[in-house]
Amino acid sequence: MNYKNLLLPSIIACLLFGTVSLNAQARVIPVSEDESTFTKSLARKFKRDAARLALRMEAKTEDLRYQNIDIPQQNVESIYTMLKNIYQSDPLAQSIAKCNIHTFPNPSIDHFILIFDREVEWAWPLLDGISETDSDEFNDLLDDHDLIIERHVQWNETEDAITIRSNRPLNMAAVANEFYNIEGIKSIDLGIPQIGGNDINIWRKSGSWEIEYVLRFGSIIADKGKVHIWKYRYNDDGILEFVTEGGDPIPDYMRCNFEQEESIMVAK
Repeated sequence: MNYKNLLLPSIIACLLFGTVSLNAQARVIPVSEDESTFTKSLARKFKRDAARLALRMEAKTEDLRYQNIDIPQQNVESIYTMLKNIYQSDPLAQSIAKCNIHTFPNPSIDHFILIFDREVEWAWPLLDGISETDSDEFNDLLDDHDLIIERHVQWNETEDAITIRSNRPLNMAAVANEFYNIEGIKSIDLGIPQIGGNDINIWRKSGSWEIEYVLRFGSIIADKGKVHIWKYRYNDDGILEFVTEGGDPIPDYMRCNFEQEESIMVAK
């Protein structure tokens, strides 16, 4: 599969929590272009989801550190259109969005934490509370990729840390890789959470793409927690289908206006 030439629709990923039994009836959904329920805030979230999903596809071919910094825009636009069409076309998808089900923040598309030697000369302005450095190389990287120094904190007795943030979605693993050559840089943390959370997964099937919306709840720290999943299929001919729904029953306090009943448990 040549992901570089992805055409609408498109996407990938896999479940982290076992096999889920799903029982809802499949149904074809007329694709709607109704903009009345689609806010600017939701558009921003979907664009970030699309960028992360597109970057996940790139990660299937090569370590992200050695790939392009820019995420393939054609892929991002294709995925965004798909997510938007699902939302606009199906009231159930609108309820799913109310549960704040978006991509889990892995890989990083907007920030990383840079740990450096506090005594290095280029960091002196930072120690004086100024969000800039005396390193031309460092400053050029910030300018070239439209980055800002968002926060500066003491890391330990000899090292400090700064959060570098991008104004647009980027392959931050590749961006971070360029900073390793600067004197005094000790390590870089891409800020990936250590526990799981809600997610959107997609992968290629014959003649279509399948999209999963994953709601996780319960004690994720103590165990794997619980999971509920909705699955859609977006066919290459533009036909949208709701495929299945199932998993652990959603607690009443998390139902987010869902009207369908959930009755199937996750297979352990």
